[in-house]
Amino acid sequence: MIFASDSSVLVVFCKRPQLGIGKQRVAVERGQETALELSRLLLSTAMEDAYAWQDGDSACRSVIAPASPEDVDWARGLLGAADIVPQQGNNLGERINHVDQQLRAAGARKILYIGTDAPGLTVERLHEASAYLDHADTVLAPATDGGVVLMGSRVPWPDLHNLPWETDQLCKTLADACGGYSEVAYAPPGDDIDYWADLLRILPALGDDEREWRRMLADWTGRQLRISVVVPAYRDTTALKTLLPHVGAMLSEHDEIIVVDGDNDGVCRDLCNDMSARYLTADSCRGQQLDTGARAATGDVFWFLHADSEPDADSVEHIRKAVANGAAGGYFRFRFLGPPAWYKSALEGLINWRSRVGVPYGDQGLFVVRHQYEAAGGFAHEPLFEEVGLVNALRNAAPFPQLDVEIGVSPRRWERDGWLRRTLHNRLLAIGHRLGIQPSSLARRYR
Repeated sequence: MIFASDSSVLVVFCKRPQLGIGKQRVAVERGQETALELSRLLLSTAMEDAYAWQDGDSACRSVIAPASPEDVDWARGLLGAADIVPQQGNNLGERINHVDQQLRAAGARKILYIGTDAPGLTVERLHEASAYLDHADTVLAPATDGGVVLMGSRVPWPDLHNLPWETDQLCKTLADACGGYSEVAYAPPGDDIDYWADLLRILPALGDDEREWRRMLADWTGRQLRISVVVPAYRDTTALKTLLPHVGAMLSEHDEIIVVDGDNDGVCRDLCNDMSARYLTADSCRGQQLDTGARAATGDVFWFLHADSEPDADSVEHIRKAVANGAAGGYFRFRFLGPPAWYKSALEGLINWRSRVGVPYGDQGLFVVRHQYEAAGGFAHEPLFEEVGLVNALRNAAPFPQLDVEIGVSPRRWERDGWLRRTLHNRLLAIGHRLGIQPSSLARRYR
């Protein structure tokens, strides 16, 4: 192992994926099997970077630094043409110092270090970081949690064994340790994956990434998503008898259904208990009911359904796929339940067009990623148009698509009031909301 003086070396610090080793914070949240598969996928994304780094450029060399000398043979199988330098030491700082000394003894000068938990890195960002070392002694790319996603230097590192590794003070302390003898430059910050929520936050970027292993990581994450179905109810026991088993058949053992009753009805409570749905109560205000359910939910994605709706049987799979592709949330195509009719089809087309250019309403099965819901402030505690502010905020944050699958909507109000009259009345209510009339006043007219 000999390096030319003008070479740029990328070192990947990694652990051999095994049960009980690596991503243990995720293991606490999701189990050891999930943590193991995540470790495998993240390792593959890092190898993707290491391969791209050295591909076709003789001045760029990749080094794999496995966590143990016993893993050298395993490490040799990760990436052809990469050098292997096993880690040695009692903590990460000592391990970096040891590998750095070996590489500099072999002639390396510009050396970048990455782990396997920052899939947002690109080979372009790695080359940009290396370019910093043309004028600075040290380069650091801060992580959003206070750590680093990349560190590089053209001079030997100081003694790193006392640094607060895996804390939010790492980047600052590392910069202070280097600043006494070298000029420190900062590359753009990034995200690393310590907790499951960290992975969900970078899903929009992964969903847009064309690299093979990033795509596989996004697809796998989508399949692991836990869904919390939230149903606001008010004297809807009959409708719930149909909806709850229908939706329950779509869900896994880790998903949940939450019914938020605005009537505090014992019959509804008993029905929910019989059908393994969580039963909560709130004031009979739809926005407050929805938000109460969301705040109590444990899932990664919230799916809001009206009690008298009828989603397609594969709706959950469409939700998982949309979120894996980077959506902040979304909604379904509107379809009236009951026998077909030309006026129904015409109105469905108008509603679906209006939803794309305007705001889809709650009867279209809105779904939202948890952290996006929290960042957007959730549903307004209003009895009508409670979703408008939320949907607008979500659309400004990330894609919010209409899915290519329908949700059945009860036509009972149109049949009761007359199709033309109810349609015009709904439009007048929407205009009133845009003009600033209070939702409570509009709700009285709606009823």
